[in-house]
Amino acid sequence: MNEQLSFKSNSFSIVNIIIVINCVLFIPWILDYITHNDFLFGYELTYGALNIGFGYTRIPSIDNGFQYSYQILTSIFIHGNLAHLVLNMYALYVFGKPLEKRWGYWNFLAFYLVVGILANVASYCFFHFTKANNIALIGASGAIYGVLLAFGAYYPEIKVLLFFIIPLKIKWMVPLFAVIELLIEFSGGMDGIAHITHLFGFVFAFLYCLVIFRFNPIRKMYFSPLIVDEDEKYR
Repeated sequence: MNEQLSFKSNSFSIVNIIIVINCVLFIPWILDYITHNDFLFGYELTYGALNIGFGYTRIPSIDNGFQYSYQILTSIFIHGNLAHLVLNMYALYVFGKPLEKRWGYWNFLAFYLVVGILANVASYCFFHFTKANNIALIGASGAIYGVLLAFGAYYPEIKVLLFFIIPLKIKWMVPLFAVIELLIEFSGGMDGIAHITHLFGFVFAFLYCLVIFRFNPIRKMYFSPLIVDEDEKYR
């Protein structure tokens, strides 16, 4: 059965607003790049990133007080370079739009923020447990990986171009990404990417769908009949 996705919308879109917010918060990076300075983006990172393992220094961090717990949220909207921003926002648009259409914008926003925040909280605990130092966690990837899992539950047969080259069904792309993230995270790779946050995004998206939307995304992705029903709100 062929599936077709429609991105047309004549109404308010929370996905578009999230993308705009991310782009606006990327302006300091652009200005610093143009002026060969790091003041504006450095300031944004200092106060907006989820700073972990800096100890009792002047760096604003939850380590130094609960008043900095807002970083668990703000870090989701900050990106470290142009590729980081473009790839995340492209994925959000492609995979998030159909979910927003199915769930409604407030339900999608709740899913996006809760999964992103919980992925950050779990990452914070993980890095503390492993005694990692001087980490500034930024990016929407935890939430984006959650969106990818939910999208795969509804549209498992949709094909996308992996790395813009290899056609691959979503239901195979999800476990492939999970295996890659696991291998890189626990092989000791030091590429500056928080792969554990991506994995937590999968985990909390699974739990959110199970508890709030009352369906099992893995079961739906692999073991349920392929039924595309636009009247089906959640399941």
